[in-house]
Amino acid sequence: MARAPIVYKTTHRVKFSELDPYNHVNTGVYASYYADHRMEGLREYVGWDLETLGKLPFMVWVRRMEIDFLRPARGDQEIVITSFVREFRGSNALIECSMADSGGNPVSRCLMTVAYVDKETSRASDWPADVMSLFFEKETS
Repeated sequence: MARAPIVYKTTHRVKFSELDPYNHVNTGVYASYYADHRMEGLREYVGWDLETLGKLPFMVWVRRMEIDFLRPARGDQEIVITSFVREFRGSNALIECSMADSGGNPVSRCLMTVAYVDKETSRASDWPADVMSLFFEKETS
């Protein structure tokens, strides 16, 4: 039986500096929201704060991010971002992300591809099984 992915969840209140002249969140800010959300999740759910990340024998980096804009997020609005690892393919982790307003209405979605890189060789490597397991619920007996 496949284990369920751990879903990361964070909230964010849209700041004035994140807006365009139309009171919409600036397009480029969405990428920051999603990347920061994943880092907050790694800290909260896996225990990988910035200091710990620096000591790991590998690096992770966002290789690709595809964002669908569904409706505008506006100034002072609270948004909720959720994400989970959908699958691992060699050195890539495919992460599904979504953003909703406080009423649960979709604002945007994102498919993020995150690469695993061995620090010693500086080359992409397959995700090790023990690291992949950190992103799924523990098996219950």
